[in-house]
Amino acid sequence: MEYYKSFYQEATELSKSLPEEQSELYKRYFLPLPLDQLWQSLMDTGDGGDAEEKGLRDLSKLFSENLSFKPDLVVGSTRHFFEKESEFVNVLNSDEVTEEHLSGKMYKSSEDKLVAFIHATSKKYIFISVPAKKKASLNVLFANYMAPSSVQVLVKIGEGAELSLFEWFASKTNGKEKSLLGVLHEVEAGPYSKSEINLVHNEDANTYVLNFSKTKTSDNGKLGMNYVYNGGFNTRAKNELLAEGYSSRNDVVELVIGSEEQKFDLNTIITNSGQDTVSDLGSRAALMDKSVCLLKGFANVDTDARGSRSFVNERGILLDKSAYMSSIPGMLIKNSNVKATHSSATAPIDEESEFYLMSKGTDKATARKLLVSGFFSAGISKMESPVAKSTVASLVHEKINMGRFGSIPKLDISNIWFTSSKESDLFEGHYKYRELQ
Repeated sequence: MEYYKSFYQEATELSKSLPEEQSELYKRYFLPLPLDQLWQSLMDTGDGGDAEEKGLRDLSKLFSENLSFKPDLVVGSTRHFFEKESEFVNVLNSDEVTEEHLSGKMYKSSEDKLVAFIHATSKKYIFISVPAKKKASLNVLFANYMAPSSVQVLVKIGEGAELSLFEWFASKTNGKEKSLLGVLHEVEAGPYSKSEINLVHNEDANTYVLNFSKTKTSDNGKLGMNYVYNGGFNTRAKNELLAEGYSSRNDVVELVIGSEEQKFDLNTIITNSGQDTVSDLGSRAALMDKSVCLLKGFANVDTDARGSRSFVNERGILLDKSAYMSSIPGMLIKNSNVKATHSSATAPIDEESEFYLMSKGTDKATARKLLVSGFFSAGISKMESPVAKSTVASLVHEKINMGRFGSIPKLDISNIWFTSSKESDLFEGHYKYRELQ
């Protein structure tokens, strides 16, 4: 308890003193958050009691009915419960956390103001541990039910182990004051492990969203991180993925679907530090109405990463003239014996493609929906989990048809198609190093 108090006090001080953006590259390109207001709302949150638990159970039931699968674990602002007990998962309240639980944490409070903020305000810690040679498949529902929520998820995957983790982030707010749903992930993927983690944010329009993660992949390990940003009023994300071990691989997919006045600020850093490693970041954003997206993908190849491959690929479609996107790919290469590319392109929907579809009998609205669905299909196809594919496809379908977010959609994959992840798409043809398999 004394250790946690010290940890909490340091995080509190740093979250109030550090600048909100420390990177010289991005100081002019970030979306600020009203941290004082959010801090106070988190501090004022009491135990939601039986009302919160009933609301969470109703939400879990709706989730199961609409999307045909049940969460194993449901985590709210102050309450949590297991729909299905798992030997791989342990949940602790913040006052139960000890030095042993937090030893070896990769994200330090001193690194980032918002990381320190999550460290200081987390009320729940979720520990997922998959021992060597074991397999685990887990579904988790997070919700800031009528109160702000801040949580940390610490994942350890043993040697030769496999993990499929699907997380859905939802909101139910009172509609009067802005709320928060903040999450910080730390993932350690052991040697020869194979893992896929899918994070789907579909919070309501009254919620600020924080998504921070740091991962490390060991020798011959493979980690897929898929981030889907569909909900929330203002989203700030910073994800750092390290391919550390020999021949380790990190595949990262970011999908952004913006409407109304949503704002997204995403900073993703992929690092190759081990020999013969692969890091691949593919970001795609489709923006409607007055939505805004800042994509800041950065590739870092260290001195000892001989024979490595690193790719940053950012693409955007603007569906309305009032939508805005700024794409800022970057790269720092410290070894000459590597293959690396970075690229960016943003444009309205291609008028010739739209005309072609209309010539085949579709109306303009349907043609646009088909083109946007196709735009996202390459990213969705890289997800190995059938649950992730179908739910994300349903989310895309609902957003591009109705511009709606924050609710749990019905399972609907009509007009959505999946392609082989090995196929090149129209944007990747110019890459001379794209053959990753």
